[in-house]
Amino acid sequence: MRIGQTSFVTFVSKFLASGAGFVGTIVFARLLGADVLGRYYLLLSIVAWLALVGTLGFESAIAKRLSEGEDRGAYKVAGGLCMAALTGSIVVVLFLGEGLVQQLFDIRRVEFVAVLLLVGVASSYVDSMLNGVHLVHVASSLRPVRQIVRTVLQVGGILLSFGLAALVYGYAAGSLVIVVVGLYFVGRPYRLPTRAHFESLYEYARYAWLGRIRGKTFNQADVLVLGVFVSDELVGVYAITWSLANFLIIFSNAISSALFPELSKLSAEDSFERVSSLIEDSFAYAGLFTIPGLVGGVLLSDRLLRIYGSEFLKGTEVLWLLIVAVLVYGYQSQIVNALSGIDRPGEAFKVNAVLVVSNVVLNFALIWQYRILGAAIATATSVVLSFVVGYFVLRSHVSVSLPVERIGTQVVAAAGMGVVVATVERVAQPVFPLVDPTATAALLVVVGALAYFAFLWALSGEFRTVVRENAPAIGL
Repeated sequence: MRIGQTSFVTFVSKFLASGAGFVGTIVFARLLGADVLGRYYLLLSIVAWLALVGTLGFESAIAKRLSEGEDRGAYKVAGGLCMAALTGSIVVVLFLGEGLVQQLFDIRRVEFVAVLLLVGVASSYVDSMLNGVHLVHVASSLRPVRQIVRTVLQVGGILLSFGLAALVYGYAAGSLVIVVVGLYFVGRPYRLPTRAHFESLYEYARYAWLGRIRGKTFNQADVLVLGVFVSDELVGVYAITWSLANFLIIFSNAISSALFPELSKLSAEDSFERVSSLIEDSFAYAGLFTIPGLVGGVLLSDRLLRIYGSEFLKGTEVLWLLIVAVLVYGYQSQIVNALSGIDRPGEAFKVNAVLVVSNVVLNFALIWQYRILGAAIATATSVVLSFVVGYFVLRSHVSVSLPVERIGTQVVAAAGMGVVVATVERVAQPVFPLVDPTATAALLVVVGALAYFAFLWALSGEFRTVVRENAPAIGL
């Protein structure tokens, strides 16, 4: 499967998964309110950080070593044993120190943490193997299945009045889909590893773990710090704005997932000219959806947040700042992905360290005074700093440059889209009060998407070529 097709399959899968999660979140918000949602997202944030200790970068190391094509069976077993030992140790500590954990994190049931941690690490393990054996499209296709199962069970549990427990166990059940079905596709061989296999994984993982911290910091650090300084309700409001902003980054993530095994293989073959070309292509399309999303977020933030309920309008000022953050993060992710793919985990470590340290420091410095707005400013600022540093680090290893012209075309198309959306909103304003707010928001989003791609199709011959080259095979 070609990279463009793999990226498209990954994107569609992520889009469907995010769409199911989006619908589920609306239901959760309306049935449970911001307070319960705040506790749920805070719980997920805590588990996400614990999972970092349960993996310590070994999931990235597994994907890297398997993608190189040698001793796959041994690396599967070695990586699984490492992650199992780390995660098992955390679970034991959780139950031994149950009282302290409940006091520190305001968690009423430690078993919630243990369940989410176990299934989360297990699904990460299987996902890393699928990516490593070049089954990125399979790993991606499983995501919407997981999300649909998760959402259906969560909504059903809420309707049966199980509250937070429904959210937790529904989430866990969805993750088990990845584990069971994913293991089937990974298949054999599995072989007993030697010490050399463990050492090889460790050499890569000792740098790669910060890449995972980068992702968790970007998505979870602000939520965790907010839990210290603000109410559960504001945590819930902020989490909803994050879910909207993160929806826009799925195409950039799809590109990273599709490119990593290819970059790894090409760098092992010393095909650095092809590596440079692929990296520049990833830059060109990383903002394909996020750039128009920023324009749409500025124009429609009130309408989008009103879908969840009036209490979530407190996040209106925050939404567009978070979209700026995910836009820059999309480009920063391509840099880190490229450095990891060409076997420069130490350099990726440095770039990630900039994001992690600046994000945590700025969150503590700004949240206590500016609350959720401070969290958004901290996140956006840290991502920009990391991107700038990362770009110069990448250029010291590979001859690449930002495709300014191609990105500029997307900006122009997004500006045209903004004019169309603003015009439609103004003309139809007398009618909108008579229609459900969710329907009007959806209508404007659809109009904006159609306008953006129409402008982009007209402006960019390269975009037309890319679509034509990949569309026939996608339809097969």
